[in-house]
Amino acid sequence: MPAAAIPAPPWRAPKKAPAARQPLSAEAVLSTALRLVDRDGLDALSMRRVAQELGTGAASLYAYFANKDELLEQLLDRVVGEIPLPRADAPDWKAEVKRACFASRNVFRSHRDLVRVARANIPTGLNSLRYAEALLALLRGAGIPDRICAWAMDQMSMVIIADAVEQSIHEELGRRTEAEPYLNQVRDYLAALPADEFPNLVALAPTMIEGSGDERFQFALDLMIDGLATYARPSGGAA
Repeated sequence: MPAAAIPAPPWRAPKKAPAARQPLSAEAVLSTALRLVDRDGLDALSMRRVAQELGTGAASLYAYFANKDELLEQLLDRVVGEIPLPRADAPDWKAEVKRACFASRNVFRSHRDLVRVARANIPTGLNSLRYAEALLALLRGAGIPDRICAWAMDQMSMVIIADAVEQSIHEELGRRTEAEPYLNQVRDYLAALPADEFPNLVALAPTMIEGSGDERFQFALDLMIDGLATYARPSGGAA
């Protein structure tokens, strides 16, 4: 009997079919990398994993990206491109800024923990530049001074990123379905503290866990943007 016709022993693990080789391009690499992050999270992403998905060797990816850091930068910029641009001609600039912040947060949250790449990083990709330009046009058009515009954009980004990162951590810990029992435990723990030493924590224990993630994010935006509005000049124009 030919060797090829001999069946494999039943205890031997079946061999995996080799990954089908796909046409290689920067776009194919980015699409594959994003699919990996969406499926397995940021820590699972590597040049080797992307190459395996594409049916090629990791060395071939370096023709398009100098290293993993460059791949991550461009991957983040690709995701930023999914965010609708703020409209400078919106009739209510405060509502438009809040809408843009929610849209940014929702896009980042739709891609697992990729938003971690944005921490301590100033995005300079084309999509990021276009978004920043549109947001600055909206703020300057509201008559907010230039320095306040620049700083406000930075601080709003920090709030969005922090919220998205926290959400991704909770999801990785499996608290998406266990949030209520966990929060109730926190409430009960605070309420049981010695009232003579921690009177305010005891009094506010129920309030500390109130509100959905959306409500708390809206509250943060209201605080920031209502404060920002105090710098706006009714006549418009930038200082």
